[in-house]
Amino acid sequence: MSFSRYLSGLAMLFSMGEVAAMPVQTRFVVGTEDLAFYPHYDFTASNRKGFANDVLETFAEQYGYQFSFQPLPVKRLYYELDNIVDFIYPDNPAWHSYQGDLANRLYSDAVIYNLGVTMVQPERQHLSVSQVRTLAVVRGFTPVKWLTLQQSHKFQIFEVANPQSAVSLVLRGQLDAADLEYNVANYLLGELKQADGLVVAGNLPFSQVGFHLSTTRHNEVLAQFNRFLAENQLLLSELKLRYGLLEQLPQPELTEIID
Repeated sequence: MSFSRYLSGLAMLFSMGEVAAMPVQTRFVVGTEDLAFYPHYDFTASNRKGFANDVLETFAEQYGYQFSFQPLPVKRLYYELDNIVDFIYPDNPAWHSYQGDLANRLYSDAVIYNLGVTMVQPERQHLSVSQVRTLAVVRGFTPVKWLTLQQSHKFQIFEVANPQSAVSLVLRGQLDAADLEYNVANYLLGELKQADGLVVAGNLPFSQVGFHLSTTRHNEVLAQFNRFLAENQLLLSELKLRYGLLEQLPQPELTEIID
């Protein structure tokens, strides 16, 4: 063996040693909510997915990653970042101040905007805030506007296990209103064959809130995810159409964006 080939061999072994010493992580755990939030997402059922399931799985496939999804109680989810999960979906910077003392998180661009509405029975469509006595909120969710209003109005917030419970309680008249996502609420009403059973209350809080992917340490992957979102606008539009997701209310309503 020539001296030059000997040196080349040493260099190759050294390079391989460096790669072995600094493995590139390709397997990640994404923390999600342990409830059905279809058509936005559902990580609790093996036989049904949603928009976000498809987006995250397609990204992982394109970039050679393996994503596993860990559904967790909503109140616990945001405290498990860096413990048992690498990423969280959905997340939003506006929720941080309501979740206690957490590590600083990095956020992706918005994957989609959800429509936070207040659903009531049709005859109460013009209900004002001062007339609301009871409000259903999914346990662990952060109704930012309602929490602000609670400082000056005397309504009670009742935490419920899932969106289905919130819809049922208002349909039966047991609670005045429910803070819900518009697409999710309409899907559930359709499943119950009560498409017109609840309507959006035009005088009550509405928000258009971005759903983001978050992490505390995988900023390179987050940058790749942002690139994926930017380069796949057509795919995202097709998926929104497939799942019937609206990012604007059908009729003119409040359009403030909380991102």
